[in-house]
Amino acid sequence: MTQRSDARWQVCGDTDVGRREHNEDAFFCDDALGLMVVADGVGGHQAGEVASQVTCEVLARDVQRLGDLEAAIRRANLEVRDAVAAGRGKAGMATTVVAVQFDGPRYELAWVGDSRAYLWDGQLKLLTRDHSYVEALLEKGQITFAEARNHPRKNVIVQAIGLQDEDKLRVGSNGGHLKSGDILVLCSDGLSDVVDCDRLAAILSLDEPLEERCRQLVQAAVQSGGRDNVTVVLVQWVGKDSAAEADAAVDPTVVWRYDPASGDYHGLPELVQPGLPVADDTEPRTAAPRRARVAPRSPEVTQMMSADEMAKLRRVALELPAKRRRQRIMSLALVALLALSAAAAWYVFGPIGGA
Repeated sequence: MTQRSDARWQVCGDTDVGRREHNEDAFFCDDALGLMVVADGVGGHQAGEVASQVTCEVLARDVQRLGDLEAAIRRANLEVRDAVAAGRGKAGMATTVVAVQFDGPRYELAWVGDSRAYLWDGQLKLLTRDHSYVEALLEKGQITFAEARNHPRKNVIVQAIGLQDEDKLRVGSNGGHLKSGDILVLCSDGLSDVVDCDRLAAILSLDEPLEERCRQLVQAAVQSGGRDNVTVVLVQWVGKDSAAEADAAVDPTVVWRYDPASGDYHGLPELVQPGLPVADDTEPRTAAPRRARVAPRSPEVTQMMSADEMAKLRRVALELPAKRRRQRIMSLALVALLALSAAAAWYVFGPIGGA
């Protein structure tokens, strides 16, 4: 457990290995820089813990030097790839990341992969959109939110630090103004995959010190049976906003929000193609080393899928209903043709066996 505070904000972070053999997550908090980072070494990749640690180191070094959080993340992508040649880590290592940089109560968010940021202000608001196969289906209304949480490919990501060419790396961004008493949550998918929103909201709303709520979030993931590493960083603004700062406050873009009072979600995409099957003919490249002997589709192991692989899966999924309709039409046409042939034979030759 790490706890830091000054006159402006309180920050704490905690991590747990879960049921893994070692912890591939890393986190970093620096009050002077106003920088907080959570990095999740892609499960099963060799040296995922090296990739997450390198990413934290690069952001700690370069956010101030470059003056741009996204630029620092792009630099981390290059250095994770270059680290292998320098004798650090192993080929194929990668990590997701979510990071926030504060300037007073104003903050900038950036992320790659499926590590997340939530805002707690009495409602739970998701501020990041996963770079994942399932998120692409959800965003386009091809599956429901409930289906997304239990999807057999929910562990398939399409972006990761260390595995992307520089021109193909997508860095998500968001930003806003953290109001007094509100809490910003950074976490690895070891939390978001296994602890539902009602439980997250219940813990965040506790009248307990921030570090106790952070500890309880981590333990909730472990006790829910999650096998993955879990890491959480909480940031609470406790400074006083000037009148000018309050007037200039900007709210972040909210992907969706959960209201614990009603139990309702708001802002989820509508299901526009109900019943659309998910093609399963392309096996994503597994992130697990052979020695781990983890099933390629184990929901406990993060897998990396290229953009081309994901596009192929989606094309096949969209084509399947049309193919099935054609097959049904052909079957009905064949039945109709056989019926017509039988009727014609009866008309010409009479009933078989007749006098």
